[in-house]
Parts: sequence; C-alpha cells; structure tokens
Amino acid sequence: MKFFVAGAGMMGKAIVEDLIQQEDVLEIIVNDVSKRNLENMVAWLKKLGVFDEKKIKLQMIDVTKKEEFVRFLKDGDFDVAINALPHEFSVLALKAYIEAGISAVDLAFEPDQIPLHESAKERGISIIPGCGVAPGLSNMLVGYGAANLDVIHKISIKVGGLPQKPLPPLEYRVVFHLNSVWNEYMRPARVIRNRKLERVPALSGVEPIEFPGIGELECFYTDGISTLPLTFKDALEIEEKTIRYPGHAQKIKALIECGLLDTTPIEIEGVKITPRSFLTKLLTPKLMLGDEKDLTVMRVEVSGLKGEKELQYVFDLIDYYDENKNLTSMARTTGYTGAIVAYLMAKGEIKERGVIPPEKLGMNKLLFERILSELEKREIHIKETSIVIKDIS
Repeated sequence: MKFFVAGAGMMGKAIVEDLIQQEDVLEIIVNDVSKRNLENMVAWLKKLGVFDEKKIKLQMIDVTKKEEFVRFLKDGDFDVAINALPHEFSVLALKAYIEAGISAVDLAFEPDQIPLHESAKERGISIIPGCGVAPGLSNMLVGYGAANLDVIHKISIKVGGLPQKPLPPLEYRVVFHLNSVWNEYMRPARVIRNRKLERVPALSGVEPIEFPGIGELECFYTDGISTLPLTFKDALEIEEKTIRYPGHAQKIKALIECGLLDTTPIEIEGVKITPRSFLTKLLTPKLMLGDEKDLTVMRVEVSGLKGEKELQYVFDLIDYYDENKNLTSMARTTGYTGAIVAYLMAKGEIKERGVIPPEKLGMNKLLFERILSELEKREIHIKETSIVIKDIS
C-alpha cells in the first residue's frame, strides 16, 4: 500500500509514525511546504527508531498550485491520501484528490466538503471528512450508539484538549493555531432543538462536568456537530460542547467584551492592526503547549428508544500525553484515528463511495469494532456504559 500524507506537523507526524509500522505499507510520501516540519518529523521518527528511508519519501509541493499538484498525484499511484492540513487548504486538496481519482481521509471538517459527494462518487472514490478525534471518533461513537436505538432523542458530545495542569493566564494551552481557537469561540454554535436547527452564542450554556482522576471541569457550546444533523435528521436534540478548566469561558468572554477579538483594523500611532492580530501575537508564546504535557477528555451520550425502553449510551475517553514517544494526546487521538481509518480504507474495508460522514463508520458495527480494537492497541481506551432510563412497557 502507498499513502500520501499532506502535512508534517503535529498530527501529520503521528499519522506517519503509525502507518510506517504496518508491514503492508510499502511507501509513504509526506508533503509539506515547510522544510522545518519535514526535518523535525524525520528527526523525531529517527529518535523513536522507526524511520525507514525506503518507506518514507519527502515532498515539498504547494497544494494551491492545482495543475502541478494533480499531475503529481496522478503519477504517484497512491492508494489513499490523508489531509493533516490547516482548514483553509482542506477543500482545495480534496478537489485535487477527486480529480486524480484517489480516496482520502481528512482530519478537518469544512461545510464545503459535503457538496463534493457526487463528484467523488462518480470517480468511484471515498472521502471521509472530519476524521480526527472530534469531529471524527466522536461522530463514530454517536453512530455506534445510535445503531442500537429505534428512535433517537438526544446526541451530546463534550470534548476538550487540555494541559495536564491549569496554568495562567487562561488555564489553557494551544496545540494548534491560536487563531483557530478564537474562531471557535466567536462563531455561533449550531444546535438541534425539537428537530429544528438553531444557533446559540459560543461560550454559552456553561455547565460543570467531571472525569475520574481529573475532577471538575466546565463545558460550553461550540460549533462542532459537523455532519450529524445531515445523518440524524430525526434526532430531537444534537449539541456539542468544548471542555476546559473552570473559569476559562468567563475569561474569554472578558476578552471579547473588551473588543480584543475584533477583526476590524484600528490605527495606533499611524499603524493599522486588528485587535485580534495583536492579541494573537501577544498570547501565542504564552499559550503554546511547549514542553508541557496535555490530556484529552471526551464524553459522548446518545439516548432514545429501543422497543419499550428508553436507553442512554455513554462513551468516555481519557487520554494522556505519551511520554515514551514525546507525543501529545491530541496528536495521538486525532492522528491515530485518521491513520487507522485510512489504513482500513486502503485495505478495501470501507466500500461506500462519495463523501462519507464518519458517523456512518460507527453505524457499521463490525467495521467500528475493528477501529476500536486498533485504538486499544495504541492504548486509546473508550469506556462504554449503557443505562436504562425508563421502561415504558
């Protein structure tokens, strides 16, 4: 099998590290416009003792140069491509894969991925968008729970990547672009209530949530339900909340109320700059994870009717920084999930064509149990609990 991995950053290197250890993976082409990213990835793989120069080839091609990129892809004879790119390049790359006739897994979700369904189907390929930890594994768990119900009442996802110790100024550390975090906090959150789509302010609906060994955290609305409203059109309620340490939401709200996340330029001593650009520049060095260790927590709840019983399925994930590999939990849970799905796709175990929401993988019990088994091998554990809420017989 031959893979193309777009992006050699935090998530991309986890994908490559995972794939390179599969015996039937013969070649991985890793592409990044940053030479430093490629060099850092190679150095890390060598330190782990898994670098194989016969398997891994490095490439620096700009995905925005469509003709050159498509030509390269067609000549590459790839089984599957994996996007570990910033969101703004996701759809551009997917269109190139479709033109080249290559199936793909994308860690990112963008609404503009959905209209690619027909063109991907016509080319006889599969595209799985938003296939990291959330969206991605979270959606699969929703599908897995929903497949056991006749009627779906509520779908709830609560998820967050956190430093293992809360630290000032925001009790948070960034494992990707800080501007992406601001976008998450400024964009209204889509929710489904009484089967109708509504938009609520991000950071609203703050509530406590607890996880064993971690204690009390808080969660609040963000726009993370991705493809779920398209797949579960009859669900009464669908929501997603982001998990942070207590007090974080209030601090972000204070920044917003002060205008520090505004994107309209202001002039300071003859220089025009947006408040958000200034804040991002100021806080990025203070908020990057650096050498600190992170953790990922997630709770997925799916409730509804099965026969004459009202049931709830609860899936809990707690994952920690891998100290042996010096790999963040966010890279593990995101990158490994994408790598597993891409590997199974290359083996022909995902047969549907077109754009496939990740929850549909969860609805295929045998396939998803295979994914869960692979995650277990990588020490990523999901605890499942089923609860009888009410017997209505």
